[in-house]
Amino acid sequence: MKQAPESPAEHATEADPLLRIEDLTIDFRLGSGPVHAVRGVGFDLHAGETLAVVGESGSGKSATMLSVLRLNPEPPCEYTAGRILLDGRDLLTLPEKKLREVRGNDIAMVFQDPMTSLDPLQRVGNQVAEVLRRHRGATRAEARAEAIRALGEVGIPEPERRARQYPHELSGGLRQRVMIATALVGRPRILIADEPTTALDVTVQRQILELLDELRDRHGMAVVLITHDLGVVAETADRVVVMHHGRVVETGRVADVFDKPEQDYTRRLLAATPRLEPA
Repeated sequence: MKQAPESPAEHATEADPLLRIEDLTIDFRLGSGPVHAVRGVGFDLHAGETLAVVGESGSGKSATMLSVLRLNPEPPCEYTAGRILLDGRDLLTLPEKKLREVRGNDIAMVFQDPMTSLDPLQRVGNQVAEVLRRHRGATRAEARAEAIRALGEVGIPEPERRARQYPHELSGGLRQRVMIATALVGRPRILIADEPTTALDVTVQRQILELLDELRDRHGMAVVLITHDLGVVAETADRVVVMHHGRVVETGRVADVFDKPEQDYTRRLLAATPRLEPA
């Protein structure tokens, strides 16, 4: 009998991560004193896999992943220990000029609220094209053509017309697709998506998650989902990292962690997931 093809994640090995976070410790120096937001966090990300980073609000999941692109404001953020390794380079020690080359080229991010992340005064096509002009040196005409193609790739109908519109003229689902197109137009190896389905209705949520899966498979990139929604994790991710009070408390393949969670916190998270019960 013919076997199903293996996913890229199944070829990855623990010795060959695309991104490695080691002993990451982050403090926020506030007037009332330091806040220990992330404490000794470490995990790997492999090419072609979807990794979910989950936990309740304040668990440190967003602070951890924002640190990969050094997007936590410094100050008050202070990296007191650890390394974030991409191709052997520690991203925490890169000068700003080198870090700008990583952003958008190697690693891109889709932020939680597209309405506040997109520039309300710029047409959406120009915002997608700006990535290519800044990182690839494309001409205005080349960047515009590629931006329209990218909008079409993420399932936006009539992409040429939509490219001329402003963010407020689009629905929430279309704005999220614009954010994904903006992140992917530079062909990054890693896409970080911070709560990419928040505030979207259930149908659009599923469309966005299926789109991320399709684009991952098409381009062979790794995807990190930051989420508190365990339903999203169960449907989408290969592996899961569970965070609590700034620490990693459990990690493993989704099926293993969900079927036999080792930590009480993970069990409580799973128990809090809403379920439809028969009448």
